[in-house]
Amino acid sequence: MKINDALRNISNPPGAKPASVETNSPSSVGSSSAPSAAQITTLSSQLTTLQSLQSNLASTPMFDAKKVDAIRMEIESGQFSVDSGKVADGMIKDAISFAKAK
Repeated sequence: MKINDALRNISNPPGAKPASVETNSPSSVGSSSAPSAAQITTLSSQLTTLQSLQSNLASTPMFDAKKVDAIRMEIESGQFSVDSGKVADGMIKDAISFAKAK
C-alpha cells in the first residue's frame, strides 16, 4: 500500500465519489436533492476528526534533530549498527496494528 492510496481512502471512503469529481449527467441537472441528516452528521464527525489530527500533527516535530545528528555521527565514525531484533519487533508491531485497523 502506498501512502497516497491511504490518504485517498481516508478522504474518499469506499463507495463515495471523490470530492473533485462533478457530475453533469442529465439526471442530476435540475435536481435539488439535499444531503440527508445522516450524511451531514457523518461529514461533521469526519471533519472534527481531521481537524484534531491536523492540530496534533502541527504541534508534533517532523523529526528529532538531535537523534538524526547522533545517528549521522555514528555512521560517519563506523560505529552504527542495526539491531535486527528491534527492527523485526517494530515490523511485527506495525503489522499487528495494521491488521487490527482493518
